[in-house]
Amino acid sequence: MLTLSCTSASRPGSLLDVKSRAMRAGYTADLQVLADAARDARALAADPAIAPLAHYWAGYAFWQRAVNDVNRNVDAKQIADDRAAALAEMDAAIAAREAFADAHALAAWLHGWLYTADPDHKDAHAGAVRAHLTRARELEPDNPRVLWAYATALQFRDRPASLKIFDELTQRADVRKATAEADWGVPEAMMSRAWMHANQPDGNLAIGEQLARRALELRPGWYYVESILIPQIELLRHPERSEGPGSAGGALNDLHRDPPTQVPR
Repeated sequence: MLTLSCTSASRPGSLLDVKSRAMRAGYTADLQVLADAARDARALAADPAIAPLAHYWAGYAFWQRAVNDVNRNVDAKQIADDRAAALAEMDAAIAAREAFADAHALAAWLHGWLYTADPDHKDAHAGAVRAHLTRARELEPDNPRVLWAYATALQFRDRPASLKIFDELTQRADVRKATAEADWGVPEAMMSRAWMHANQPDGNLAIGEQLARRALELRPGWYYVESILIPQIELLRHPERSEGPGSAGGALNDLHRDPPTQVPR
């Protein structure tokens, strides 16, 4: 099990540095670097002036650990622990700054995951999803991360409206910020929409592959997209490649499974 250890020689660095490390490690699925980023962000949260963003990036790092725990087949307890830590940090970010749309959006996404992972409390999680998304949309209705989380939840109530939001997001420019503020969301929309094209009956595999490859161009080294999603789409487009001795064999069935947690449910 990876630990959040801290030695007297370690220093958390700047919040921008923590953000950069957390995002890079989230895409490359580097679980230890994500653990270190979460530790460092928590240390920075002791400063009230940056506590909201510090808690946010700690939560982001734990969130990315949780989804990559799934992608790398880590044990269920570690997944649950990282997911719980991510939600606790989002709650702390909101407690430090209630009008924090990005924290509300990720809290909603995490409660959406828990809706299926924690069925004994699904009503409470459903209520939390609605509350956080309502607040996030009140605060920043055009925020791509808010729209991504909203479209994810909307799939189950109004799929055409959800797809319209996802498709609009995939057309946006990927604007990066040289600050500690969040600036992801557009590549994630491309990834999500690509998965839908690959796994839903009305999907278009060619468009799905284009979107997945565009997401990978924007985030080189994205483990999930490069190692799971694109191979899945390629096998679906060219099933003959899975036939014959020494070929991919059963890989098509292995890849064509329920959506990994990297893709919001």
